[in-house]
Amino acid sequence: GGPGPGPAAMVIPVSSPGLQLIGPPPPEAAEEFRRLKWSVVALAAFGLGRLLAGAATGVLGADFSALLSISLNVIMGAFVLKDDPHFARFYECLSTTICQQCAERGMGGLGCLLPFLICDAMNLVFDILFKLRFLGVQPYGLFCLGSVAAEGAAAYFAWTAFKVCRDMSPSSGAGLEMEGGGSSGGYIQAGSSGTARSISAPSAAGVGSAPAAGSGFTVFSGSGNRLGG
Repeated sequence: GGPGPGPAAMVIPVSSPGLQLIGPPPPEAAEEFRRLKWSVVALAAFGLGRLLAGAATGVLGADFSALLSISLNVIMGAFVLKDDPHFARFYECLSTTICQQCAERGMGGLGCLLPFLICDAMNLVFDILFKLRFLGVQPYGLFCLGSVAAEGAAAYFAWTAFKVCRDMSPSSGAGLEMEGGGSSGGYIQAGSSGTARSISAPSAAGVGSAPAAGSGFTVFSGSGNRLGG
């Protein structure tokens, strides 16, 4: 047969399902996050008005679960926008009180963007299906409609921000190749720009000795002597 295979190569796909967005928002998505911020502010304002108007008009009992979901959305939005100067104090308050465990686990920033988008979109669908029938109850109907519009805007801008951050990540077909053999090893290092590279540790064969593949040695190539003949 031909010569043996070269050093083994392990390819790690960059777009694996476990690879998630982490860290603060990149500068390229600043405009999308600015719009998302004001959508969350509008959601909090209309949610508060919806709470007060619901209590005044007697529909608070039917809307209580939806108001809890809006509160959860606003809290998740604060974690997404924790690096924004307008939300920094609110996030600091949450991270030292009711959401301390979430903050200690490193939750926040881009890591909370997709969960926020999913929860906000679900609340939007439920409000459209079950709450718009109360639009005739004023002034509750006005705040309900405003909160639905804010949920829709927040979902849209969260999706556009997610797309920008996702498109900045390495392409789906890219991979990281880490070569080595025997006792050699390597590790993956993430760069500051969001990319990753592989660094291979020096192998024992490369220190003080030449690789076996280039030595020209062939097993049983000598003439030798025949015994008993």
